[in-house]
Parts: sequence; C-alpha cells; structure tokens
Amino acid sequence: MFSMTLLLDVTLFTFLVVIALTIARIRNLFVAVMLSGIFSLLSAGLFTVMDAVDVAVTEAAVDTLT
Repeated sequence: MFSMTLLLDVTLFTFLVVIALTIARIRNLFVAVMLSGIFSLLSAGLFTVMDAVDVAVTEAAVDTLT
C-alpha cells in the first residue's frame, strides 16, 4: 500500500521537525551546533531521496561554509 520511498520521506521529515524543535529549545550552544549539522545532513538526504541531487549537494556545500 505505501511505497518505501514515501515511508523514508515521512521518516526523514519527522526527524527534521523533531531536530528543529530541539534546536529552538536547547540552551547549550555546542549541542545546538551539532544538531544543526545533523539537520543539514538529514535535509540533504531528504533532497536526495526526492531526486533533487543538485539541491542536496548545494545544501551540503553551503552548510560546510557556515
């Protein structure tokens, strides 16, 4: 009934929302920076699954510069 791609999309998006809410509420700056890196990695993975590889590479490149 559900495709594996849809399940992966929903899972990655759920992780992105949870990490974004955690970053907004966290008080420790080091943890916030680490979670920001994980957020970028997950968003690049989501873009790759959605066949937007050029956007995923740009996301990864921009996040390494910031």
